[in-house]
Amino acid sequence: VGIALSDAEASIVSPFTSLDKSISSILDVLKEGRCALASAFASYKYMIQYGQTEAFNQIACAYFQVTFSEWCWVFLDGVWVISMAFTLPLAKAAKTLAPERPTSSLLGPQTMASSLGVLLLNFSFMIIGIAALVSQSWYQCRKWGSTDVSNATLIGDNYEASVIFLVTGYQYIATAMAYNFGYAFRSNWIKNKYFVLLAFAFTILHFYITLVPGKLSCFFRVNCSNENVQ
Repeated sequence: VGIALSDAEASIVSPFTSLDKSISSILDVLKEGRCALASAFASYKYMIQYGQTEAFNQIACAYFQVTFSEWCWVFLDGVWVISMAFTLPLAKAAKTLAPERPTSSLLGPQTMASSLGVLLLNFSFMIIGIAALVSQSWYQCRKWGSTDVSNATLIGDNYEASVIFLVTGYQYIATAMAYNFGYAFRSNWIKNKYFVLLAFAFTILHFYITLVPGKLSCFFRVNCSNENVQ
């Protein structure tokens, strides 16, 4: 990467031109470049985790022969994933230049360790959530009156789908929050304002529908009390 310190024939010398004609601009280019690379890998790992988490909850749903309600799918595959994926890379560059550059290996040890670690945590919490459900004295696995499981509305109203959605659904948000960290090349996590705002709003929504039964929770067919069932 080269930086032109003169306006004369700048496009021939380098794709970057220093506005203040100072050699310190090299540091700015390096910091921005490293931030861009780190942000790209954060998004890359997040989308991998999205696919793996989706696979986990689909395997669990297939095992219990259930599925999520339509609005659960809208938030899982639409609102949460798109908003997190688009705001995660918006972090600014770190103020100081780190002594080393970020990894550029898609299958390197750092990339694989951070991906597999989060994957293991997500899978463990899903198993813990299902185990906690089946251990309840009032729990009884949904019994079907026929072999027809094509009614998406019917098979979305059950404990299994609710627990799987509440656990793995929040993992879509928590995974993005984990990859938003990275002080060496990106600015402090809280300075990624749009991401933090959305993550905070989604967290409040998720915990609200988990803890407070009502019309909003019934909108997702989760934690739905009898008087709010439509």
